[in-house]
Amino acid sequence: MLSRENRIGIAFIVFALLSAYAALQFDAPSWAVSAIILGVGVVSPLLLNDYLDRREDAGAD
Repeated sequence: MLSRENRIGIAFIVFALLSAYAALQFDAPSWAVSAIILGVGVVSPLLLNDYLDRREDAGAD
């Protein structure tokens, strides 16, 4: 069974790859495609998981 963190990570990675592909179809510069992959595929799921972890910890107190 996949954990919440893994499900969120996989969903954002898939979305990042689809967004990068769409950006390439519009002839976006390579730095923009790299920014999409890093921002959407790496940073966003980390921030979301951190937020959800903090919210769970606050609810447990």
